[in-house]
Order: sequence, then C-alpha cells, then structure tokens
Amino acid sequence: MGKNDTIKQLTKLLTYAIVHKIGSTVNKEEIYADKYLKEYENFLKRSEEVSNNENWNAYDRSLIKKSLKNRVHDELLKRDFLDDRKFDIMEEEIDKALDILDLR
Repeated sequence: MGKNDTIKQLTKLLTYAIVHKIGSTVNKEEIYADKYLKEYENFLKRSEEVSNNENWNAYDRSLIKKSLKNRVHDELLKRDFLDDRKFDIMEEEIDKALDILDLR
C-alpha cells in the first residue's frame, strides 16, 4: 500500500474516532455515549497501528490534518442527532487526536 492509500485509511479511521469522541462528549446523557467512547478508543488504536507503519514528514502531516478537518466536518453534518456544540469542539478534538499520534 502506498503512502497516499495509507493517508486515506488513516484519515478515515481518525474521522470515525473523532466523531465518536465528539458524540460521546456533546451528548453524554444519551444511552449511546458510553458505546461511542469505546468505539472512539477502538478507532484510535487502529489509527495508531496504521500511523506507526509510516514515517511522516511535515507535508504529510499538513495533508492529514487538512483532509481530516474536511472529513470530520462532513461526517458531523450527517449526524444531526448530535448537539450543535459538535462544531465548537471539532478543532480541539482533531488536535488532540493528532497529538496522540504525534502528527501535529
């Protein structure tokens, strides 16, 4: 698998991780909040495995962040059952996830 394919796979997994983390945060009183948090952890773990298979340069990191922002935003738009605060914390959660993977 080439680096571009790896970036696509990584951003897909990170998108799901971040969206699930946001869902568990903004709607923490809902019955699915705990499930979302567990799914976040699983997606993040899988993202780490994918990320560790590559050596990322500054251009790759900026490409990952840009792609991730677009994908997370689009995915959050689809999830209209989540509180609108989801967009307020989107950037923060993206930065946290990238920090965990040492991609920022």
